[in-house]
Parts: sequence; C-alpha cells; structure tokens
Amino acid sequence: MVFAIGGYQTSYVIMILGRFIFGLGGECMTVAQSAIVTAWFQGNELSFAFGLNISVARVGSFINGPTVAALNSSEGVGFALLFGFFICIFSFIMALLLIAIDVYAEKKDGVKVEMSDEEKFKWGDLKHLNSLPFWLVSASCVIIYMVIFIYISNASEMLEKRFGFTN
Repeated sequence: MVFAIGGYQTSYVIMILGRFIFGLGGECMTVAQSAIVTAWFQGNELSFAFGLNISVARVGSFINGPTVAALNSSEGVGFALLFGFFICIFSFIMALLLIAIDVYAEKKDGVKVEMSDEEKFKWGDLKHLNSLPFWLVSASCVIIYMVIFIYISNASEMLEKRFGFTN
C-alpha cells in the first residue's frame, strides 16, 4: 500500500519506503510457506508441493512485468501499483482462509504439528555450519539470486537498447 501511495504521489522516497517494508516480509513469507507445506505433505508429495510453490511464485514474478507495463500505459502508474496492492490483499485473504482450514483440520483430526526440542532453533547450532559444502551452496544461492533478480529488473531495457526491441 505504501508503494502504491508513492506511485500516486509520484514520490520516489515513499516508493522506496514501501519496497523496504514489502521486502521485510518476503523471506519470512517463504519460510512460513515452507513450514505450512511441510505440515501438509510428506515424501514425494512434499517435493512436488515445494516445486509447485516456487514455480507459482516465479510465474507470478514473470507475469508482473507485462501486466504492470500494460496497466501503466493504459491507466497510469498509480493504478498499476494499486492493482498490485489488491493482489496482495487477495493473497492475505487466502492466507487467512488457509489458517481457518488448518485449524479445522487440527480439530477434526486431533493432530497438532509441533516441533520437538531437537528441531527447534538454538544459537549453539550455528557452530555446526562450518562445512565447506554448506558455505559453497550458500554462496552459490546468494550469487545466483543477485544476478538473476538484477537481470530480470533490467532485461527489457537492455534488450530494447541493444537490439532495438520495443514493448
């Protein structure tokens, strides 16, 4: 909402503040989604559910570019950003629905998913992260995400300038 307000006000500072606020929840949301998926699926189903979850997120990111561009050219940047805000509201309502379904399933089945003490995070566990493969995979993920997200943000402009493509 803050980002959309910045778009209507044509205030870069408010838009940056909105992106900062939105960014605070992005990775937390991914962790929460993973926890929910883990509670509902197991075995091969779990792998498929994780894959589907990340695929839907990436398709949404892909669709965002042309949708915002089309709405911007027809209705203006404020409307395009407001449309995105309403998508976020829809997502929030679906999350509340999922909570209701989860509570209903717990009551119906009488099973509540809880973590054992061994599974819970302890600061002392960080000392076990000293293996080279762990740090190589972590560095690889960070570098790939840095490269991919920057490219996605700038790809259309690069293609237009370099090869003369148009929207």
